[in-house]
Amino acid sequence: MLKKSEQNVSDEDESVADDSNVSDDESNEMDLGASATESDEDEDDDDDDDDGSGDSLDGSEFSSDKEDTTPTKSKAKIIEEQIHSKYGQLKGTRLFVRFPQKLPLDEQEFNKKVKALHPLVSKASKPRQKHARFCLVEFKSQEERDKALQDIKASIESDAAFKGLYVSLPKTDSDEFVQELVARKQQSIQKRKTKALTKRATKQVARKSKFTSSVVITNLPKTASVAQVRQIFENAVDIQLKPGKGKFREYNAATITLPSTFEARSALKRDFNIAGSKLHLRYNTQQNYQKLRRLKKNLKRKAGK
Repeated sequence: MLKKSEQNVSDEDESVADDSNVSDDESNEMDLGASATESDEDEDDDDDDDDGSGDSLDGSEFSSDKEDTTPTKSKAKIIEEQIHSKYGQLKGTRLFVRFPQKLPLDEQEFNKKVKALHPLVSKASKPRQKHARFCLVEFKSQEERDKALQDIKASIESDAAFKGLYVSLPKTDSDEFVQELVARKQQSIQKRKTKALTKRATKQVARKSKFTSSVVITNLPKTASVAQVRQIFENAVDIQLKPGKGKFREYNAATITLPSTFEARSALKRDFNIAGSKLHLRYNTQQNYQKLRRLKKNLKRKAGK
């Protein structure tokens, strides 16, 4: 039972260690997003076109047309190739190690402690967590890795200095787990893309909200009627009176819809009074706020598909 619980804890630690590597890859997002269709042949063709020979019938035009029709790889595909390439090179050369105590914060002490595990250790990858007990250890070849694994397991059984140490093959040696990392990274990119689209759409709606034809009037006297408001806004398409709220409960408010946004803008630039009370005018942004909520909801729904 203890062995089973120990295995579960080690899986969680190793998942965090692998997540650290994936998070580090996010700093290379520009590299992942670069097109992988360009080659040195493109540069050679450009040099040939500039040699001044004047020979336009040598097939160079047809080759350039063929290059133009080459499909560009999607960002998701590039991410998949990058991650598979990275862990494909590391496959068979690493071990996951969990220590009974927290690892030293000092880089030199950390490397000294890890390399003391076995003379074949070539490199150790320190996790991003400040106080971690686990790390990934690298070797020059799979043969050296397998020998070190066997020797360290034997030392755990016989040497008191290795008591409490846990060692195993890393999850990234499994193609299925690497594919999970790919899916996680692609999902993260998609979420950021959706967030950027939502932010852009929000700004567009906010800009459009300034040019609505609906205007809200506050500071209306309680005795004001629709007819009085109509006398000021003769061209109003619709007028709705409502009682004020909160600190404006002693006044009424009105929502009027004018024929165009131009008339609404013009109205906001003028001063109006009813029964000696100066009216306060502003754009009716409530309708645009509801549109914005619907827009965000639709974007989230599409991202979830």
